[in-house]
Amino acid sequence: MTAYSQFLSKAFAFAFPTILLATPLAAADAATLKLRTNQQIIEDLTRQEPEIDMTNVDAVFASVFEALPEKAVVYPTESYYYFTFPYKGMVYAGNLRFDAWDQFDGKVHFAYFPEYAFWRKPLDPAYKKLGKEDGVDVKQIDKLHYTVTFKGKTVAFELPDLSKTKPAPGVVRDDETYIGPIWDESGVKFDLVFNKPSKTFLYVLNDAPKVDQYEDATIPGVTVGNRTSFAFYKDKLADRRILIGVFMGNTQLNNYFDGPFDQLPDNFIEGDALRNALIEIEPSMKGKMDRYGSDPSGEVRYAITTYMYYGDVEDLKPIVDCAAKETDAPKYYACFDAKQAGEDGPEQGDGKGDTPAASKDPAEKK
Repeated sequence: MTAYSQFLSKAFAFAFPTILLATPLAAADAATLKLRTNQQIIEDLTRQEPEIDMTNVDAVFASVFEALPEKAVVYPTESYYYFTFPYKGMVYAGNLRFDAWDQFDGKVHFAYFPEYAFWRKPLDPAYKKLGKEDGVDVKQIDKLHYTVTFKGKTVAFELPDLSKTKPAPGVVRDDETYIGPIWDESGVKFDLVFNKPSKTFLYVLNDAPKVDQYEDATIPGVTVGNRTSFAFYKDKLADRRILIGVFMGNTQLNNYFDGPFDQLPDNFIEGDALRNALIEIEPSMKGKMDRYGSDPSGEVRYAITTYMYYGDVEDLKPIVDCAAKETDAPKYYACFDAKQAGEDGPEQGDGKGDTPAASKDPAEKK
């Protein structure tokens, strides 16, 4: 199975940890340390709560919408506005999501669920696509601006304009296609690149601004983000770092550090660049997907997960060993497709490093 024969459910999806109900820091705030205290957590859990029927999606949406700021910035490039909130001893996570600009149908996706935990199976999420029939008026101002009005309140949503964000010189090789910029929910930015000779997608680090601290791993050429767990390999044929691993525990918790496969550059893909790349990998899909890699139903989408899910950094060694020995460029870049086996690339690690299921959640894929 290649990395691209996995499908993601688009009817549902999400990721969660910290609440994102705030506008960017003003310049005056930059000099003040931003504390997150245990006091705040406990007081949030013990404060008087409004009565909400958590089985009623409309009621929960009304409460979440009431708590939103009047202006919201949606940083992740698949247009998810993530949040969490405590309620009666349980912490819930969820998101609001807008369709890609040319697929907009006047509605907004809404999902929420109890936060994932290692000790229990994920609890079922609640999901609904909301529009005028629900009293929710969603307007697209332009490609990157939306307003949502509900019960007399309007919230303006802004998506950062990354259209002028281009890879640094030398980052994209002559035999590669630049698909677009990614701003992951972890805060890390990537350039999504398709290496045509090896038919491999590469998530290349764009470390401006720097949002993680990296340290050298015990494996030569590998650095790992202390905050994110993202593991990068220093490319020997180009001046760049390629994402080769994401900590498996983060994917199991479906948190902000589960990897960038769910934040493709939807609003910044030029023409059919992504579809053409996917067809090079899977020619049988020609005529069966839109330009975002989704099937005709709009419910499933190819998952581009060329990196490995690792339990220990040593699980990444097969990728590094493969890259170290190869001198032929196509074979070398095939090493970074962790799903390809044998001479075309390393096999996915066993045990702790196995890849979790690709179908990840309700409401994160369209």
